[in-house]
Amino acid sequence: MRPISSHTARLLLLAVTALLCAACAAAKPAPRPPQPLNTQAGVTYDYLEYQTLLQQMTRSAALSRVSPEAFARTLELQKAAAAALDRVLAKESSASLYMDKAFLFWNQEQAGEARRILAEGLARYPDDYNLNAAMGNAYLLENNAAGAAEVLTAYLAKHDNVQLRERLGQLFIDIDQAERGLEVLRRIPAKDRSLEAQYQMARGEARLGRHKAAIEALKKLTAQNPDHLEAWVELAFQQEMNKDYAAAVATYSRILTLGEQREDIRQRIENGGGEGREDIRLRVVGLQLKLNNPDKALETALASSGSKAFVLAASLLFLNENYAAQASTLLDVLATKPPVPGEYFFYKAVIAHDGEGNSEKALQFLDLVPETDAHYSQALQFRIQLLYSLGREQEAVDLMEKGKKLFPNQSRFPLLQAGYLIEKKRLDEAKAVLQEALKSRPDDEDLLYQYGAVVDRAGDRKAALAMMERIVAKNPDHADALNYIGYSLVEEGRDMERALSLIRKADKLKPENGYIVDSLAWAYFRMGKTEEAWKQIQRAVTLNKDDPTMWEHYGDIAHELGRRESAKKGYRNALKYKHEDPERIKKKLGSK
Repeated sequence: MRPISSHTARLLLLAVTALLCAACAAAKPAPRPPQPLNTQAGVTYDYLEYQTLLQQMTRSAALSRVSPEAFARTLELQKAAAAALDRVLAKESSASLYMDKAFLFWNQEQAGEARRILAEGLARYPDDYNLNAAMGNAYLLENNAAGAAEVLTAYLAKHDNVQLRERLGQLFIDIDQAERGLEVLRRIPAKDRSLEAQYQMARGEARLGRHKAAIEALKKLTAQNPDHLEAWVELAFQQEMNKDYAAAVATYSRILTLGEQREDIRQRIENGGGEGREDIRLRVVGLQLKLNNPDKALETALASSGSKAFVLAASLLFLNENYAAQASTLLDVLATKPPVPGEYFFYKAVIAHDGEGNSEKALQFLDLVPETDAHYSQALQFRIQLLYSLGREQEAVDLMEKGKKLFPNQSRFPLLQAGYLIEKKRLDEAKAVLQEALKSRPDDEDLLYQYGAVVDRAGDRKAALAMMERIVAKNPDHADALNYIGYSLVEEGRDMERALSLIRKADKLKPENGYIVDSLAWAYFRMGKTEEAWKQIQRAVTLNKDDPTMWEHYGDIAHELGRRESAKKGYRNALKYKHEDPERIKKKLGSK
């Protein structure tokens, strides 16, 4: 609540006087007829009415989220309170009254109305500090930091104010104008810079990529104020960016220690003053792995609360760095707290397969995921893949059917079944599976793409191309469909500029996809841009080392450039990786 202003106090005094006079009049045997209120008394009455309506509006607003009637009543009270203030403003204007009226509409949905009211106030009181500050905050209420910065810049051009200057500097940094932010903050004399101003200057240096300068500033700040949590968090992050992982671990550990020692800091860590403790501990685990210290990382992870979310996330970090044993040890924490979640068995299966190379053991873990578990679908898909890789095809096919029945709204199981049938060259059956799935999910992009691929393999490229165009019309960023259309146009030798444009877009969307890069190389080659084609085909074969078609393209492009040995290398690798037309490749190799 804002303190009562002298203006409000004066109005309240007049109100009390008026009430006392009314009481005296009531004691007389023959009261006079009511007299019209004078201007001052009318102002007092309207302001008191506004305050009464504001209180009622506040109580009603508390119920608005659960009661439509309360919401409607709140809007009525808001309108009445604004009207009462308008009557006061018509007789006795002040900047504070415009503030009162704007705050009636102080919420994200009505921020525009609050700004309109503040603009009216600023038209009469352009130099009022509170109105300018409120206007800046109104823009922020609408997530418009640039608008807020514009307001504060205009005010500071006429009136210097350290507090607003700090706020403006932060705003510029928040909207990625760090240099302007630093320029504003540097105009504050060093002796007058608060800890917050110093912190924002460090942020500015960091946003400009000057990590060392940011680190030095943050170290000084934390030395002055060891409780400045945000500065500690920023310092740790900047040390990470500077690849000083050991220092970052020490800083994150310091943050965790602060949280253990101070309840207020622990609350700030958990409630938005920085990352949560478990998030910080997870970062420490990741950094310790970067420092090749898996045992220390495991020790840190085991010291956590043992929550499922943390254990799974940390286990994934270990798995990504190929520390399967540590991941398995950490996962076992979940097995000590029944009921054991399905993710435990799923992750243990991943470790058994990827870390230990033991598919049979992985299957045993997957069999323990109950059908009622939320992750059963994933476990079923993994089992299908493992069974197929082990040559147990019929079991895999049976599970595909089971998956389709248990999860009729998922496309993954018909896709797996269609993929199996395509590999077996049973294209009509694959088409039938996809057509059936598309009946219930006609706009599913994965199903549409796979159907187009089947139609293409069946020799109907025109129909396949139409299917891919349909996908792109629905989703212009479907990289695989873009690539298909582009490559098809290149093969047909038509609309080459569009083909190149589509493939380049696909490459931007999926820069690590070797097949798309191969299409890009082939497009450049067919357009006579051989040097660029050579550059791209070399990139393609580093991304997909065992694709025979790519190696044939590699050989053709190298041959065109007169690179005989490279051409031979391309054709030999095409044969090595089982090209579908080995005789053609042998002829090319024999002519080199």
